[in-house]
Amino acid sequence: MSPLPRAASARLDDAKIRLYLLSASHSPQAAAKERFFTNFGFSASNWDELKNALLQHPLTNPVASRTTNAHGRKYAVSCSLRSPDRRNPCVVSVWIIEPPDPNPKFVTAYPGP
Repeated sequence: MSPLPRAASARLDDAKIRLYLLSASHSPQAAAKERFFTNFGFSASNWDELKNALLQHPLTNPVASRTTNAHGRKYAVSCSLRSPDRRNPCVVSVWIIEPPDPNPKFVTAYPGP
């Protein structure tokens, strides 16, 4: 499939990393994601490493699927995520483009197939 539109202009809120993907106390689902990402060398103390890796993810991987809903168009990007331990796991990152803003906004990420 094609690349994420305007991937170089993608936005990712710091709180999504610090308070969700790298937080074991947010929810059981977030705790599982935190375990997954820390297993590959990401950490809460260096949360910006995961943010940077996720912002690079749609620049180096194709869109695997896309859907449209009332909020805009969602894109799932898959596979290799550059990790600190260099094992580079397969990850799905989800992005949404909500009109009128043409720039993709990060929604979530989870282990890929």
